[in-house]
Amino acid sequence: MKKIISILSILWLSLLIVGCTPPESTKVTLPDLTGLNKEQVIEALEPLDITYTFEDVIDNTKTRNRFIEYKGDFNIGDEVERGTSVVITFAIHANILPNLTGVHKDDISGYFTNMKLYIEYREYETNSVPEGQFVKYLEPKYTGQKLDDNTTVVIFVAKNFVVVERDLIISKYIEGATSNKAIELYNISSEPVDLSKYKIGLFYDGSETVSETITLNGVLNPSSTYVISHTGSSAEILSKADLTTDKLNFNGNDIVTLMFYNDEVVDSLGTIGWALDIFNNITLIRNTAVTQPTSNFVRNEWDTYAKDYIEPLGTHPVSYPTTFTWDLSYASIPFETPGGMIQVSFESNYDGDTAYFTPGFLGEQRLRFIGIDTPEMGSGVVATQAKSYVYNKLRYATTIYIQHDPRSGRVDSYERQLGLVWYDGKLLNYELVLYGYSQNNYSDDTQSLIFNGIPLAVWMANAEVYAKQNHLGVWG
Repeated sequence: MKKIISILSILWLSLLIVGCTPPESTKVTLPDLTGLNKEQVIEALEPLDITYTFEDVIDNTKTRNRFIEYKGDFNIGDEVERGTSVVITFAIHANILPNLTGVHKDDISGYFTNMKLYIEYREYETNSVPEGQFVKYLEPKYTGQKLDDNTTVVIFVAKNFVVVERDLIISKYIEGATSNKAIELYNISSEPVDLSKYKIGLFYDGSETVSETITLNGVLNPSSTYVISHTGSSAEILSKADLTTDKLNFNGNDIVTLMFYNDEVVDSLGTIGWALDIFNNITLIRNTAVTQPTSNFVRNEWDTYAKDYIEPLGTHPVSYPTTFTWDLSYASIPFETPGGMIQVSFESNYDGDTAYFTPGFLGEQRLRFIGIDTPEMGSGVVATQAKSYVYNKLRYATTIYIQHDPRSGRVDSYERQLGLVWYDGKLLNYELVLYGYSQNNYSDDTQSLIFNGIPLAVWMANAEVYAKQNHLGVWG
């Protein structure tokens, strides 16, 4: 009986042990195959109850013939059912042109890792792509194209270019006594201008490279001016200045330019590389016809005024005077004194530049008109016309003054008296040049006589230009 009980106990215990043993698992874990080649992958997968196939994928960033990843939705460490079929990818290399959109030149080489290609970079001017970034391949190359080994690939990277704005002109130039120096800018556009985009460039003594620059700041509204002056200028100039600087140094042979921030010259007063002494002791104002800047200096775009003539500084445009009249404050100065005037009566005239007046200008003391030289009588029709013009103007004049020219003096080398002849507020000497009866012989570098802000010498020079342009008299 005891033997039977023992046998039954053993059987019960055996059944109990069998019932507590867990069943074999139905899943396996996908191992990490990173860095393994195909042979090593096969060895790692051999113990696992899964089926697998291999697929080569072009990936130049991975080591050739090494594991990349499980394809599809499978990842390292996933648990899958035994017998699951998985695709395992391996890297192979190929010369496939990558998509470089948005890639900077500094990073492009990384996209050609393990490719057997020669890379050549070229710049492509454009503002539609940030500077230094890929623009395109040199055709016929294109993204995704497969190339043979040792092929040269030309890659264009963006080179941004500056769009030079030309919304300002130099509107005034003052080169006066001592440190009286000023430049005026004018906004010709219909929009506010950021002055920090511009600068003043000075070219000294014929230099072809900029000698000094002056940076600007602020915003200039449409149809408004911006005045830059030397710190040592007169109080009157300084009161009109928007910017003062001791860098504003120039004299008659220096060139003043308005430059964009990339150093391109937008507007220029004078020709860079030239050192002609023509801008000293003078005020220049851009004439009203000028509506655009120019890097090529055009002298007739500028109206000439006396040095230190600053009345219109800070306003633009400025109309150039076309007429002037006498200054009778000189009538209180004796004729013997430079600038002095004497009232006279007309007697007669010998030709177009010599006449007799009383008192004091008769016989050998007749008056020779200063600054002109009409044709000699008998030389032609212009001589006769000049004589008639003088006669008619003086004969019917209400008031005549003779003025002692400060520069030329009162007597010439032939002991003839010299003078400026004014009739009813008009200067006869000037009119004879204006209408072509004489060339201009007047000069005065001291600017001793100024009318409407313009030296008499400039009035006379302008008169000759007018006569030449209109082919009048001796210029016909």
